Amino acid sequence: MAQDKLREGIEAARRGDKLTAVKLLRQVTDREPNNEVAWMWLASALENLGERRAALEQVLRINPTNARAQQALQQVAAVAPGPRKPVPAGQGAAPARAGNNPLLLIGGAVIALAVLATIIFNIIASQQPPPINAQTRQAVEAAVFTSLTPPPTIDPDTFTATPFFGVIVTPANLPTFPPTFTPTFTPTASSTPPPTATSIPLSTFRLLFTSQGINDPLPALVQASGDGSGAQVLGAAESGFSDVAIAPNGQLIAFVRTVTYSLGEGETAEEVTAPELFVAPIDNPGAARQITQLGGSVLATPTWAPDSIQIVFVSDADGDLDLYYVTEDGNNLRVLTDNTFIDKDPAWSPIADLILYASEQANFAEGEANLSLIGLTEIFTITSAGEIGAQLTDDQNSSYSPAWSPAGDRIVFASDRGGDSDIYVMDPDGQRQTRLTVDDGDAEDRRPQFAPNGKEVIFISNRETELFEFYTVDLESRVVTRLPAAGQDIQSFVFRP
Repeated sequence: MAQDKLREGIEAARRGDKLTAVKLLRQVTDREPNNEVAWMWLASALENLGERRAALEQVLRINPTNARAQQALQQVAAVAPGPRKPVPAGQGAAPARAGNNPLLLIGGAVIALAVLATIIFNIIASQQPPPINAQTRQAVEAAVFTSLTPPPTIDPDTFTATPFFGVIVTPANLPTFPPTFTPTFTPTASSTPPPTATSIPLSTFRLLFTSQGINDPLPALVQASGDGSGAQVLGAAESGFSDVAIAPNGQLIAFVRTVTYSLGEGETAEEVTAPELFVAPIDNPGAARQITQLGGSVLATPTWAPDSIQIVFVSDADGDLDLYYVTEDGNNLRVLTDNTFIDKDPAWSPIADLILYASEQANFAEGEANLSLIGLTEIFTITSAGEIGAQLTDDQNSSYSPAWSPAGDRIVFASDRGGDSDIYVMDPDGQRQTRLTVDDGDAEDRRPQFAPNGKEVIFISNRETELFEFYTVDLESRVVTRLPAAGQDIQSFVFRP
């Protein structure tokens, strides 16, 4: 059994699914504390610098002569600049960085070198992705930018999918946005001072989230007040709910559930157990409809279009993580990013046909992979037709999990450019990247979302317990507040419209 877990964990690490890899490999090391191979692969999948160091030290306790572990540990501890991620051919000037603290840059560079050491280890070098084909490379060099246009109104009865041309298009210039305009108020003798704006408290809103208790076999679907209080179960843990997303019209939810079904027909049919996408009325999760049968090992992070009809999600059905498109009735399924590198974490704009996502593509410039940066992601944009837009981040290590503000004028995201996962905010064109969470003791801050009041960002973190619980950070004061703890390990969450 442990060998099966080890094999599955290694496969997850190779395809870039670090969360699954860490979970499986920890099960192996818990059962076999002296499994040198499991500890080495676990070190390659861990994003926390301290945990990675501890795993490498465990490898050397098991086998003090492990040269690759020695080299990786030296690189983790070294103080030396690392390689920068190249910008794809044709890309315009990179956006401004969120600070230039040398220690942060050094820390990020060290992790990049450690990743290289573990990638070289064992058979990983043989898993180098194939070069991008000539058609894609020519498209990248074409540097044609797709402008932001509002999505068309779609009738589900007459909907015809937009043709997917499979072309990756990179902008020559980043889009420009109008400066903020503040009108000048000139008081008169008869004027009355305007009222002071008051932030709406989180308790006014409703949260929908998936979480797994200590004794739960699978994550349950839970509803609570926006401040985390008054939690009540909507969908039992026995059914399994993960990666919940609410349609903008507030009527439907999309979520992921692992199911067993027959794939194929006749003699070629086979029984598979796989995560698939479901859609249900928000107030009746028991009436969920399965709308995909992809049969991969990963399906995650669905995101709705403003029309509450179109959905984009992530799947590894074709061998690596790609973005997929489907409508809520299960029709019009197609791949948006058909390539050999990792694409994940889509987030559809609330006001336009524009989708944020995290991708490895900056590491494959000119069709050649930079092995020292494999697995590291930056944030890009794409349309529902599959046309790649701007690269919004370009920093050490990875940036991922982007999300839009309710007005579509700001973006919040997670990044481990400082050594562990922290929360950052930026403009829609990638400018003014600012870190929101600091002094967290190497905790992992994940899955940021803007609160509906636009004044706070809510995220999950293990900064006080081993569980990932709710926290908020004020956009102005940067004060971090822990929301009421429910003794649950939060997996995903979304505010109800």
